[in-house]
Amino acid sequence: MPPPVEEEFDFIVVGAGNAGAVVAGNLARSKAKPRVLLIELGGDNSAAHLRIPSERFINPYVNPNIVLDYKTTPQKHLNGRVLDYLRGTGLGGSSIANFLAYIRGTASDYNRWADLVDDDSWRWENVLERYNELENLHFSGGNDDADSDPEGYVKLKPGAHGFDGPVDLTLPSRKEWPEGLDILMQAAKSHGLPLNPDQNSGDIIGMAGVTTTTHAGWRVTSASAYLTNPPSNLVLWTNSAVTQVVFDTNTTSTKQQPRASGVILSDGRQVRATKEVILSLGTIDTPKLLMLSGIGDRTELEKHGISCLVNSPRVGKDLIDHVYLVMTYGAKSTLGTKVAFQQNKEYVKAAREQWLRNQTGPDATLNTINIIGFLKFDSRRINFDEMYKLDSKTRNFLERPDVPQYEFYMQGYIPDDWDVEKHGPECLGMAVMLMNPQSRGYVALASKDPLARPIIETNYLAHPYDRQTINNAVKEAMSFAKSKQLSPYLLDKVLGPESDSDEHVTKFVKDELMSILHGVGTVMMGPKHEDTSSSSFSPCDTDFRVRGVDGLRVIDLSVCPTITNNHTQATAYLVGHMGWKKLCDEYNLESPSGHASGSSSSGGSGLSREHRL
Repeated sequence: MPPPVEEEFDFIVVGAGNAGAVVAGNLARSKAKPRVLLIELGGDNSAAHLRIPSERFINPYVNPNIVLDYKTTPQKHLNGRVLDYLRGTGLGGSSIANFLAYIRGTASDYNRWADLVDDDSWRWENVLERYNELENLHFSGGNDDADSDPEGYVKLKPGAHGFDGPVDLTLPSRKEWPEGLDILMQAAKSHGLPLNPDQNSGDIIGMAGVTTTTHAGWRVTSASAYLTNPPSNLVLWTNSAVTQVVFDTNTTSTKQQPRASGVILSDGRQVRATKEVILSLGTIDTPKLLMLSGIGDRTELEKHGISCLVNSPRVGKDLIDHVYLVMTYGAKSTLGTKVAFQQNKEYVKAAREQWLRNQTGPDATLNTINIIGFLKFDSRRINFDEMYKLDSKTRNFLERPDVPQYEFYMQGYIPDDWDVEKHGPECLGMAVMLMNPQSRGYVALASKDPLARPIIETNYLAHPYDRQTINNAVKEAMSFAKSKQLSPYLLDKVLGPESDSDEHVTKFVKDELMSILHGVGTVMMGPKHEDTSSSSFSPCDTDFRVRGVDGLRVIDLSVCPTITNNHTQATAYLVGHMGWKKLCDEYNLESPSGHASGSSSSGGSGLSREHRL
């Protein structure tokens, strides 16, 4: 073990995921050029195969160097099952291991956020500007592309997208859709499901082609977007575990609060920050580090022998997460060729060789062209009495026309043990996800050992609204599968409820429901001038500052006061960008002189660029 070494930086960022990489990369590239240290628990994730778009779908990540295999507590409403709660690790965090979807959410999400925290910077019109700043959307179609897309399935709304930011995104045009996807969209339309030509324009309702974090045959990560070719004032420490935030109690602050002065690593090193420490470890590990550092519920901290610096009872509380489950059907080959591809070793080998040559072929496109729908129930035929039992503010939000009750996702799932002889040449996976869950969980310390895994109590389906909503979503998917538009392409149901009775659907949900790993809220932000004398005060404010101390901010999904209606990768990028803007304004850093060379250039120059991180 090396002896303790004192080093000094202007800013220390802990965690290099979607938000942390944004903060560190932008800080270092600002015109003021502060000295920035980015500390990451995992490795550099520079292996080229990790950025092959198909890799996540062909080879599930169980490697602890890529994914932390966290577990939930036994779930009371899921037959006592313990669920996986995987977290990405290494440069890029979960962006190296997620399912690529980039969906912003709906305008009402952000207007609600602004209302909850009394800060108009979170209103949709302002959030839209921030999204446009960080995005570089690649769309090969045109809004007048009547020949290849006569129905207008994919059509961008003017002013709703960014085309010059560091995060490369791809939205496939209609002419790039495989035949099976076209069949599914036509069937959805005929079945009466609404369509949405631009899912990221602020209104998310309807079936739509999915924007993904891919470009030119590469997976795009927060590391490829913000940390490639880092400037000399950005120092990256990988394979480094931070165990505690250090505070200076001899402060000259006008509030006479302790000030974060640095961090301690597991090998004993202590590093100082002259300006701020920023925590971006994510919804699970950020509250864990705060509690290990003495910020949390006093009773809980003292139970573990940790001296309480700030009694902040809601640290680790308010965990909100999306859940989902998948039904699978045997299908005719007209719906796709994924099974035929994945089960043929020669096809897989040839595809990999093609990708290594020029980043094209199945490895570049598998599961990057899909449709996802965010939908509302038809109250004329769906029993939805649990919604009307909610408080008026929540109910009014759910009744807004752009707020979905569930997500419907097709094609993206193929079981490893798919039996072609028994089930058919192709598999149609139909996933439904619960939007706007009302159940709340928490994250707690298991012990004062900083390397011990935290307790994750997600409390899934504890609220009757959640149970009714997910059951209704399953029934809606089953109805679509039986429709005259889709059923001719399907064979037998392989995984799903025995019938659409309440009893059978409930059993299926309890047996099969999983986390989609979108957790937020455990260091929830609240209004800047919130009354902190109450035990219910939020742990941080709208400037991302941790209440009760100076020089410490949290910039990651744990600050979200509500869970957005999307796949939260986009929200994480937004939070990182918004947090950096706050720092930039406060310290007069000015805008970056140029963003990192992103995946578009790296993809075009082959593999060598990928090993420079």
